[in-house]
Amino acid sequence: MDRRRALRFRLRLVVALSWKDDAGAVLGTQGNSRDLNTGGIYVESELSPPLGAHVEMNVFLPKPGPSTRPVELHAEGRVVRIDPSISPTQPGGFAAMNHTVFLRDSRGRVVDDGDSWDIELGGHNGK
Repeated sequence: MDRRRALRFRLRLVVALSWKDDAGAVLGTQGNSRDLNTGGIYVESELSPPLGAHVEMNVFLPKPGPSTRPVELHAEGRVVRIDPSISPTQPGGFAAMNHTVFLRDSRGRVVDDGDSWDIELGGHNGK
């Protein structure tokens, strides 16, 4: 049974992510999204944050040309599932449930508070 409240989009995009370890040191890596919506994201990467970790993720959207459209989705959430790698060609990954999602332009400025993401993709932004 699928318990998701928002439509899932299968998009393979570059994701930069970071989290803190038990000692408080910031760790980070890069991966690729497998699918995402405003409620969560699945990231494939060789290194995954631990279960329950607070994770910050920047999903780099393709720039649609010279427009002023946002080029980065910033999400913060908690790791709710970890899947180990099953083969050298199939990386492991993790699922994170988002509690904050917003769009940023190429200068890192917030474009909105999540409303356009919700409208454009038909998602649920947790409001």
